[in-house]
Amino acid sequence: MPRDPVSHITPPVGKPALADVLGKDFNNLARFPAISPAEASRHAPQIGLAGESLVTSWAARRGLAPVSMPAGAPFDHIFTVGPHLVRAQTKTTTGPRRDGRYSFNMSRGNSGDPNGTSAYASNAFDLAALVFLDLGVIYFTTEKKSRFRFTTEEAQLMSHIEFECFCDCLLQLAVIDRRAFDVLTDEPDCEADC
Repeated sequence: MPRDPVSHITPPVGKPALADVLGKDFNNLARFPAISPAEASRHAPQIGLAGESLVTSWAARRGLAPVSMPAGAPFDHIFTVGPHLVRAQTKTTTGPRRDGRYSFNMSRGNSGDPNGTSAYASNAFDLAALVFLDLGVIYFTTEKKSRFRFTTEEAQLMSHIEFECFCDCLLQLAVIDRRAFDVLTDEPDCEADC
């Protein structure tokens, strides 16, 4: 007679707290993105890891062989694009701020960290991957700014141009030329068609 696979499991006595059963972090973040800014700040390492994981998944699905870097490196990923290596720094936000805008601070560290934050060197990475975690959207840019801000409408539109933004970064970095950009993004070849 076949054995019941769950007959040996004994349910817990009494009703333990959800945090005891599932873990405190799960209990605090289970309702993401409906979490408070204080909760997001308190769990910044997990939020950052979620953003980096989304970028890893995006790059892997496009054959870029992403390699994640250890904590403390000035960039989070290396992508292989043909014979080129592209260094990407990921920044993640959980949702719009009170003013209705998404904001990304391009600094190392976390404001809640005892070591504080510091600016990146100008050559620390090749492109930034800005993750709108509540939307599951990534915006790629080579622009070097200390802060990026976007309206909710801009953030939602970016879901339609992720790949084009990434290809534009490759063009800006001279990893691909204009003809390759046009082919990759299905843009008409202006020299041939204009």
